[in-house]
Amino acid sequence: MKTKLGSHAVWTLLIVLMMCVSVFASATEIVKEKTCTAIQNAINKLPPEGGEVVLPAGTYVCTHPIVIDRNNISLRGMGAASLLRLADNINAPVIVMGTTENIPSRAVRHIRVKELMIDGNRANQTSECMGGPCSNEFPLRNNGISIRRCVDCTVQSVTVFGAMSGGLVTELGCRRLTVRDYTSYDNEFDGLAGYETEDSTFSGIHLYGNKAAGISTDIKFNNNKFYDVTIADNRTVGIFMRDSLDNSFTNLHIRDNVQHGIFLAQVNTDPTTAATGNTFTGVVISRSGGMGVLANDASCINNMLVGAQFINNKRGCISEATSGLVENIGAICR
Repeated sequence: MKTKLGSHAVWTLLIVLMMCVSVFASATEIVKEKTCTAIQNAINKLPPEGGEVVLPAGTYVCTHPIVIDRNNISLRGMGAASLLRLADNINAPVIVMGTTENIPSRAVRHIRVKELMIDGNRANQTSECMGGPCSNEFPLRNNGISIRRCVDCTVQSVTVFGAMSGGLVTELGCRRLTVRDYTSYDNEFDGLAGYETEDSTFSGIHLYGNKAAGISTDIKFNNNKFYDVTIADNRTVGIFMRDSLDNSFTNLHIRDNVQHGIFLAQVNTDPTTAATGNTFTGVVISRSGGMGVLANDASCINNMLVGAQFINNKRGCISEATSGLVENIGAICR
């Protein structure tokens, strides 16, 4: 026998269903133990629809990476009071947003990491890659945060220091990332590196005291935007770019880097892999050990500087492999 529901009953049922969906969507796990194992267990306990893991203040010791490879997961701390610290001799990344396969077979979406600090403890690590020498067999570099084929993902109000590889690295098919209010220092390599990443936004970026570059981009790093960036005191260059197309930088300060302020190049002898079509607006580059801007290869065409100040760069303001590589509008060299 069929039962016909009245309109009131139908609306009541719909409201109950919506409340159930809301409960799942806002599921929250609060981590009580100060270990990354407890954090991973909390992530794993969230329902299939996702939810949030909250880290109260304290130092969380990591003996393995925190892997977030499901959609709609948020990991949120209490700012600088929530510290993730890699334990001695673990040789691992601290957070992986995405899968850990050599080449990710699927994208993950809507992962958010917010309001925490990460200590890679590089003084007590021994290798750059997890498990063995960096290779297809051991693809995970020991970054503070590795973002791997992540789409519409966010890192916000995070500080990374002391990683055995890079501070934050995007790679292998990232799209529409948002990285906001990110600080990184004292990493073995770059403060922020990007590979195979497109249509993403980076703002409020502070990178200093890294042993390689402040920012390094390579391998199809295209159509990305940077705003309000400060890069200082890095051991190589401020910005290193190859195989990077049509990116823009606005309000960019680069100072006191050991080599050049901005270095544009191609990969080895391949002119199809040049840094081309990049725009730098509102730039101050000062006290570089080399050039302010060096366009190292003739393939680095259609790059533009708008409103740049060059101050006391040791080897000069702009150097080009051939003339006309960098369109220069309104620059002051002093």
